[in-house]
Amino acid sequence: MINMLQTWIKNIRSNDANKVADLYHKEGLLLGTFSNIERKGQSLILDYFNNLLKSHVDVEIITKHEYKSESIATSSGLYNFIVNGRKIEARFSFVFIKTKKKWEILSHHSSVLPEKI
Repeated sequence: MINMLQTWIKNIRSNDANKVADLYHKEGLLLGTFSNIERKGQSLILDYFNNLLKSHVDVEIITKHEYKSESIATSSGLYNFIVNGRKIEARFSFVFIKTKKKWEILSHHSSVLPEKI
């Protein structure tokens, strides 16, 4: 498996919403950090990244926990979004599926890290 998480970050850094959305399965689900709706399917996912990438965005991985089998893989942990120079601490989970052609993102959840109690 190509390191899909690193590919996703590289495509975020390219500031090209199409490159990012192309990583998602046609029936992929995105529960994005900066949206209050479920984004199922590439057109809604593309819309999300078109809006997000109007800003300068970078991602830095803090922790990651990965699992891989022949046809499915997961990556979960903590990352920081840097949006126009402002750091946003978040958590993530990706589910990747191997299709006939390539690995794709089937499900992606990301949310702002809650404040410590």
